[in-house]
Amino acid sequence: MKPGVKKLLLMSLTAGLLASLVPGTAFGATKVISSVSVRVGMNLEAGDYLPSSIDTSTYNSTATQSDTEAYVATNSTKYSARDADWVTSTNKVLNVGDRPRMKIYLWADDSDYGFRGSYSSSNVTVKGGTLVSARRNSYDELELVVALNGVKGQYVTPASAGWKNSGYGKAQWNQENSWDDEYSRSISSGYYDVYLYCGKTLVKKLEDFQGTSYDFYPYMTKAGTYFYRVRTVPHTADQKQYGQKSEWLDSDEIYIDAQHVSDGRGQTDGNGISTSNGQVGWISSGGAWYYRYPDGSYLTNGWAQVGGVWYLFDTSGKMLTGWQTKDGLTYFLQDNGAMYTGWLKAGEMWYYMNQMGDDGVEGAMRKGWLTRDNRVYYLKSDGSMAEGWSQVDGNMYYFYPGYGYRATNTYIDGFWVDADGIWRKQ
Repeated sequence: MKPGVKKLLLMSLTAGLLASLVPGTAFGATKVISSVSVRVGMNLEAGDYLPSSIDTSTYNSTATQSDTEAYVATNSTKYSARDADWVTSTNKVLNVGDRPRMKIYLWADDSDYGFRGSYSSSNVTVKGGTLVSARRNSYDELELVVALNGVKGQYVTPASAGWKNSGYGKAQWNQENSWDDEYSRSISSGYYDVYLYCGKTLVKKLEDFQGTSYDFYPYMTKAGTYFYRVRTVPHTADQKQYGQKSEWLDSDEIYIDAQHVSDGRGQTDGNGISTSNGQVGWISSGGAWYYRYPDGSYLTNGWAQVGGVWYLFDTSGKMLTGWQTKDGLTYFLQDNGAMYTGWLKAGEMWYYMNQMGDDGVEGAMRKGWLTRDNRVYYLKSDGSMAEGWSQVDGNMYYFYPGYGYRATNTYIDGFWVDADGIWRKQ
C-alpha cells in the first residue's frame, strides 16, 4: 500500500473513532437549535387532581387548554415534545394559586439540527408558564422543567360566623364547609378579613388574619349592637395573583349594655402591639421593629430621624432594612435599620450612597460621575461602579478594576488615555 493511501485511511479511521466517542452526537447534525418555545396548559380547577398523563400528541399552534386536561405543544419542525411527566405530586388536590411543575422532554426531529450545550430563560420561551431549569441530556434531547401558571379561583365563603357562649365578644367562624373535605381544603387559604361593627360604625379591622377566632371584647367600649363580617382572602403572592377574595359572611348580632362594656384593656394596633400598656419608643413585635410615640401613634410611611440616625418605615410602621426604593430613589438600610452612606459592597459589586455634603439626596444611590478624594469614578445606570474599559457618553474610559477610579495620562493595554481619561481613536 502506498504511504499516502495508508495515511489517508488512518485519518479516516481516527475521525470515525472520535465521532463515535462524542456522547449524544447525532449523526450528520451540523446546526444547533439556538432557542426553543413550548406552550403548556391545563384545564383544571381548585379541588382537582393532576391527570395521570400529559398530552404531547398535539404539536400544532392551535392547541388550547380546552383540548385536554393538561398538554404540551410546540410548533417547530426542528423539534417536538416526545414525553412529559409531572414533578408535582398527582396525589394531592390543587389549591388556588398552586403552580404545578412539569418535566418536558424535547427531541430534535430534524437530523440536521441538535441542541446546544446550555439553555436559560433568555432562549427558552414558555407560554402558559415559566422556565425552572433546562438541561441537555444529549445532542438529540433537551429536558425542561416548567412551572405552569397558577390555578385560578375564588375562595369559598366561611360556612358560619357566630359568638362563643363564654364571655362577651369572642368571635368564632368555621372554615369553608367541612375541613375534612379535600375540596374545601383546596379552596381555603386559612387567612381572613374580619371587620367588627357597632350598628353601621366600623370599630375594628383584622386583615389577612390567620385563625378562626378572635376576642373583640376589648373594642366593645360603647353600649350597642355588634356584629362582624368575615371573608376568606389570598395570602401568598401566587394566591393573590390567581385567587379572588370570597364573599362576605355576616355574623349574628349581640347586644352589650352599658354595665358590661369593655374598658379597652387588651386592645392592640394593626401590628398586634398592645396600645394599653404605655410602652413607647422602639418596640419589637413579630420579628420587626416599630417606633411608638407617647400618644399611641407610630412612625409610618416615610423617613424619620431618631437619635441622629435616619430610618425608613412602611405604611404599617415597620422599620425597613436592606435595599429600599422611596420616591424613585434607592437606599440601603443596615440590619439595625440605619441608613447607609458612602461606599457599599454588595455581592461582587461596589455602590456609592450619597454622604452628607454630596450633590443629591443623602443616602440615595449615586449614578453617573463621582469625584472623591481627587479621583473620578463612574456609577452605571444600576448604580454599580464601572471597572475596566467602559463607554460613557460616547467616549471610552478605563477604570481600574477593584478600585474604580479613572485612569489618566497613561497607557492602558498599549492605548493612551489623556488628561480627561479618554482614549481617542486616531
